Amino acid sequence: MALSDDELRRVASSMSILSRSFTLSRPHEHLLKEAGVRLDRAGSALLFKLRAHGESARVSDLAELLGVDTPAVTRKVQQLERLGYVASSPDADDKRAKRIALTKSGEKTLERITLAVNHRLSRLFEGWTTEEVAIFSSSLDKFAHALTNEMENERD
Repeated sequence: MALSDDELRRVASSMSILSRSFTLSRPHEHLLKEAGVRLDRAGSALLFKLRAHGESARVSDLAELLGVDTPAVTRKVQQLERLGYVASSPDADDKRAKRIALTKSGEKTLERITLAVNHRLSRLFEGWTTEEVAIFSSSLDKFAHALTNEMENERD
């Protein structure tokens, strides 16, 4: 399927707005304030990646998932551990490494952030029909999968 230049420009423009809305500090700070959480963007990203991983993870695994260097993750993990959001334990396979896991406090913090995100999204979808939201969700999911596949292929 060939897309017109106008369609591609519209998609690129919308993607730029989406990207900006999720990377600017002010909206993120407002969201965390609404959630009643004192945490920076890097900390919340690490907590979400750790939860998505589904189990405890090594710092090096988290660094790869986040696309940042291991020392940056080590510093962030230490901060999150002081806040009580994560706990570390020795890695059974490699005594030099530690495994990082969410604590109950970390899980509750993620639940509060998720509620705030859902509240924001609900506001943004005001005036949309259920069918429009379903089409958008399905299309965005399809686009995200294509983007993920492209990024994974670029790593190879």
